[in-house]
Amino acid sequence: MKSHSFVPKILIVALGVILVTFFGLWFFMGKYPNYIVKGGVKNNPQGVVFIPKQAPLMVSLLINPNELGIITKLFPSNDEQKRILKAIEQLRTNLLSQAQVDSKEDLQNWLGDEITLAVTSLDYDHNNDNGIIPGYLLVAKNKSPQLAREFLQTYYGKQAVSNNAQLIFDKYKGVNLVFQQPTVANTSIKQVAAAVVGDFVLFANDIQVLKESINNAQAINLNLAHNLAYQKAIASLTEEKVSVAYVNLPSTSAWIGNKPDIENSLINQSLTLSLSLNPQGLITHTALFGVNEEENQLPSLTKPPQTLAYISDNSIFAVAGVNLEKFWLSIQQGLKENNPLCQLIYQGIHPLEDSLKIDFAENIFPYVTQEYGLSLSINETTKELDWLFVNETQENSLTKSLDNIAKNRGLSVGKLPLNNNTITAWTQLVTTSKNNFSNVETQVKGVYIEKDSYEILTNSVNVLSNTLNHPENNLLETSNFQSIIQALPNNNDGYLYLQWQPLKPYITKRFPVIKIAELAFKPLFDNLKSLTITMDSVENDIRKGTIFINLSQ
Repeated sequence: MKSHSFVPKILIVALGVILVTFFGLWFFMGKYPNYIVKGGVKNNPQGVVFIPKQAPLMVSLLINPNELGIITKLFPSNDEQKRILKAIEQLRTNLLSQAQVDSKEDLQNWLGDEITLAVTSLDYDHNNDNGIIPGYLLVAKNKSPQLAREFLQTYYGKQAVSNNAQLIFDKYKGVNLVFQQPTVANTSIKQVAAAVVGDFVLFANDIQVLKESINNAQAINLNLAHNLAYQKAIASLTEEKVSVAYVNLPSTSAWIGNKPDIENSLINQSLTLSLSLNPQGLITHTALFGVNEEENQLPSLTKPPQTLAYISDNSIFAVAGVNLEKFWLSIQQGLKENNPLCQLIYQGIHPLEDSLKIDFAENIFPYVTQEYGLSLSINETTKELDWLFVNETQENSLTKSLDNIAKNRGLSVGKLPLNNNTITAWTQLVTTSKNNFSNVETQVKGVYIEKDSYEILTNSVNVLSNTLNHPENNLLETSNFQSIIQALPNNNDGYLYLQWQPLKPYITKRFPVIKIAELAFKPLFDNLKSLTITMDSVENDIRKGTIFINLSQ
């Protein structure tokens, strides 16, 4: 009999502890030891030796969560931080309750400075009779093996009394195991199997998963620490960190879809992330393996793209970089290979193509081989999103191509004055009816201007007017954006920037799954101000990137 109840418990408790710890540490990082102030620690997860090479997912916390205990003595005067502190304490209390641990002192005596959670397999026994049940493993470092054993004895003794279950003690390859077995039929028992192995305590959702984790540690060629993709990725993430995550993209995609196997076993692509603390928020360094790049590639930019100087400081979303054509060619190649990451990017772009009735691959990307910038801002009148696109002028003009498309669709293309400038507008005559009177109105579908070797296009005359009349109000020169990019690598391939709170209603409407993530990590999303992403370089089959999570203070 497989245990279903253990799966959500272990996920909620372990992921919750990790979230609560680094979120609490960020709020009070000035009060913590020097290694926290620096952003984290240098060491990498040691518990990966128990995790199989093919594991879909692994998340590891590299600091002791018990350090949150001193938070109660550090109440700040800021009312907002008091509210956050109360929420963190309530969440931690709930997590301990769900794990059926009486108090945090039960853990403090033995819990060390690493907690690692892994999805070890998509279906650990491939038995059709009992459905698809993934394997789950929780590895916690201990300060005292003896105290850890005493904790397990107390914990399992309590479970046996309250759940009509008997404890089974076994030995496997020199390791003492303990697990539960129901004493009555058709009873719901959390069949958690556990063992103390040296400096680690292991919890699994089945005795088979636990035994396989011991095999992984004893036969080194079986564990994640000796996975080539993981080795290359973790070697590239040299920054201090408080947490590490490893995601096998095809396997994780299958796990989310509750499938027993991956669709294409030939795809070997993974994403490894490390999380660091920063006075303004959190920094995530990423390492993507399996990008199919034949050669190492240096970043395309050594300074922020100048296209950002034409993007308004009230933009809630902005992307700036260089050579969209090359980026799209890599996406197309990934689609041919059923690459899940490329499929995700295409799913985000394809609806926009449909709404504009433009084939980006044919009509846009070939004309964007230099610096570019795209932004979204809220129209205060309609509350809809206005867009603006900036393209560095080149021999093949994007605007001339779009002029031809507009004419073929029956739009008028003409010059119009705008303050002291001359702009080009794509317009359409439409008839409207009001009070039994018909009127002819001109609708502006888009406008653009060529200025300072850049093509500036937008759907709004007001957006273009503000860009031209108030060049000082640009995103690049704001103190907030300048402080963000200082925390990111100078050499990169561009930026993706979004302001979460104003963008949230629009993005959750298009992608409802984000609402689920927001509920799961509410303390983080409630205090998320902005998110900024850069891609850095390709080296040794690894594409590196950095994500800056700017939090309210």
